Amino acid sequence: MMFRMHEGIPEVILALDVESKERARGMLKACGDRLRWVKVGLQTYLRDGPDFVREISDSGKSVFLDLKLHDIPNTMAKAIESLASLPIGMLTLHASAGPDALHGCARIARKAMPDTTLLAVTVLTSMDQHALAAIGIASPVEEQVNRLATLAVESGVGGIVCSPLELPRLRTILSSETKLVTPGIRPAGSAVGDQKRIMTPSQAKDAGADYLVIGRPILADDNPQSALELIMEELGPSPS
Repeated sequence: MMFRMHEGIPEVILALDVESKERARGMLKACGDRLRWVKVGLQTYLRDGPDFVREISDSGKSVFLDLKLHDIPNTMAKAIESLASLPIGMLTLHASAGPDALHGCARIARKAMPDTTLLAVTVLTSMDQHALAAIGIASPVEEQVNRLATLAVESGVGGIVCSPLELPRLRTILSSETKLVTPGIRPAGSAVGDQKRIMTPSQAKDAGADYLVIGRPILADDNPQSALELIMEELGPSPS
């Protein structure tokens, strides 16, 4: 597998999807100060609410709010307005919501939350060709990712959430300003779980990732800080 080398070190984002607020707080403390980004997903946000997002931000971490908004355009735009007061650096929505929703959300976000990057989800990393066919999409995974990513960026969305395997191709078809955020990252020797399209951290770095979303390899480790530091060591020093 050959990739063009990507300059720069991706940021690691901890996917903080755990069973309780107490464990989440403990995990944040255990990871230490080197952790700069935290992903709050639907599970955590519905349970712990916006106050926990503020708590994470107040602790010095940047927050990636992963709600994957997907509804009619007006409802999605109103949801963006409702979230505008939260200290979040990234927010996800589904590219498959369509051009009207994407344009509307991008327009509202520029006004209401200018410091937040909207990220469009293309094809979930848990889905493969068989799963796409089951919901009536005959296009190959790669073609569907390209279509949705291009639509999102042309609609004013600032970044894409994609499988690391799509990184080299998306880097060639999207603007250089587009942020590429990749789940499906598994250090060598880690369990794959329900992710089907994965890479190691160093492979994703070389393929062009700006951010790596990593959960289980850190959360399940007896020493989360050590696991995080090993991943950072694998990514290597920033280019001089």
